[in-house]
Amino acid sequence: MEISVIKPKIPLQTLELSGSMNEIGYKLGVKCKSSIDRFLEWFYEEFQGKITKEQALRHAKKHIPFIEEYCPITAEEMRGIAEGSGRTYEEITLISLHEEIQSFTERRCTAFAATGEATLGNDTYIGQNWDADLISYRDGEFPLLLNVKPDTGPNYLAYAYPGMPAGAGLNSYGIGLSWNSVPRLELTIGVPTYTIIAEILHQKTIGDALGIIIKVKRAGCFNFIIGDEDGEIYDVEATPSDLDIYYSDRYIGHANHYISEALRRKQKWADLSFGGKNPDTLIRHNRMNKFLKQKCGKIDLKVCMDFLKDHVNYPNSICRHPDSQLEPKKQTITYDSWVMITNKKEWWIAHGPPCGNEFKKYIVR
Repeated sequence: MEISVIKPKIPLQTLELSGSMNEIGYKLGVKCKSSIDRFLEWFYEEFQGKITKEQALRHAKKHIPFIEEYCPITAEEMRGIAEGSGRTYEEITLISLHEEIQSFTERRCTAFAATGEATLGNDTYIGQNWDADLISYRDGEFPLLLNVKPDTGPNYLAYAYPGMPAGAGLNSYGIGLSWNSVPRLELTIGVPTYTIIAEILHQKTIGDALGIIIKVKRAGCFNFIIGDEDGEIYDVEATPSDLDIYYSDRYIGHANHYISEALRRKQKWADLSFGGKNPDTLIRHNRMNKFLKQKCGKIDLKVCMDFLKDHVNYPNSICRHPDSQLEPKKQTITYDSWVMITNKKEWWIAHGPPCGNEFKKYIVR
């Protein structure tokens, strides 16, 4: 089997932002104006022939009251992004609705966590491969790493797309979050998944982080893996009307289907191929949990990185490469690969598929 080596032409862009949340958003909007414009152009292209731009923005506007009620810190940042970029509040909200827009190709991320006796030195690891569609890959242009230092609350690193406060992250209290898309059993008007993620990064305890998920009026479906500096790790599968929370003192592995009894009965097995012919979520989920079980007690940073380089079921593997047998809109790729060490506030990121790109260390200070 010949593995294609893919290296992004554009490096992972890192932005340092500080001030009030509104000021942070404004600075992000100014610095990323051109990429926000291009990202929205791509959104509107996706809508063509389905709904009009005006219909999309009216739909986004309906979510704003829920964002402002449940996630006021992130709402302030989003208003700042809109002002700084010269786009409307509704357009910035539309970007944060990325996960809830059904027309987009499903992501196929694989995530994990390991802690306690499962790891060497009792470090706590949270990691994933962030997989998304090849068309919007744009040679690695869109992903951003935001180094945010607010006037109040935790400092944090956030992985995001242009115009988005956060898509995953790690804060100075050791709260780390990676996640997966899951079948969209329900969609409703509420708080977008990406907005919930951003609000979690402002929390100081694992209980507060879980509390955000429980109390918020969720707009869509997701699976979050959340950990903290004390070695606690939780997996949360959620829909707008239901959720299930799993705790482990060793490890968790997850791909793109529901595992909990409460939710897995509702998903259709035929849907797990996400429009393709290969139900790779099952393979990736089982591979990751097999690795975690085999290496339990010996897991360290290198072992975590090796997990993410696996090519079984290539190209639809944990380390994902474009599948030439699919039409371009259904092809996906690992945009970025990472491992967080929550107790050390370290985040190691490989820009591009990890089999051909080096991991670089970032620290929350």
